[in-house]
Amino acid sequence: MIKTREERYFFMSKRTASDYYLKNKGEIKITWEDVERDTLHIVRKMKKDHWQPDIIVSLARSGLIPASLISYCLGNKQLYVVKADFSRTQRDGKDQDLRSRPILTQRIKRTLKGLKILVVDEMTVSGETLKLVSNYLKTKHPQDVRFAVLYKQPWTQFQPDYYGRLIRQWPLYPWKELRNNIRDPRSEISKSQYSSSKL
Repeated sequence: MIKTREERYFFMSKRTASDYYLKNKGEIKITWEDVERDTLHIVRKMKKDHWQPDIIVSLARSGLIPASLISYCLGNKQLYVVKADFSRTQRDGKDQDLRSRPILTQRIKRTLKGLKILVVDEMTVSGETLKLVSNYLKTKHPQDVRFAVLYKQPWTQFQPDYYGRLIRQWPLYPWKELRNNIRDPRSEISKSQYSSSKL
């Protein structure tokens, strides 16, 4: 039985987060060509705004891929990593094992005061992770913080400044596959474990 206000908050947060994931209408396969095209779309929008970041902050893990691509496109080597964990374990598809709210497990040590910062993630679903990072970065007193994601879902509660594409499906990313098109590399590894007869 939920009694306290805090318990009610955590229960509602967890249920709401899961609901956001369940809103997806099937799956969509994302290719490396898609990733490159959608990354360039973000970069072009930034150039149209005449805006350049002093540093780029990637959200690990999947945010590292678009953040690195943007870093190379802009010729900006100032790339740093923040780790915000929403899921407890890695699962396939939209059936995620979520915490009641995301937590920061890796922060930035250097000063960010007076700097223009671009935060990059691969996707915003509920927007809770980006909200968390936004609040954290405010404590570092930057000049300006903007957010970019490869894929934005229409029900997100956090609106990024830049996004590559609006999607309603759950994306299957190319960096989560091997060249033999196995969706989850771990499944093949488990099948090919060496037995004592092979040694």
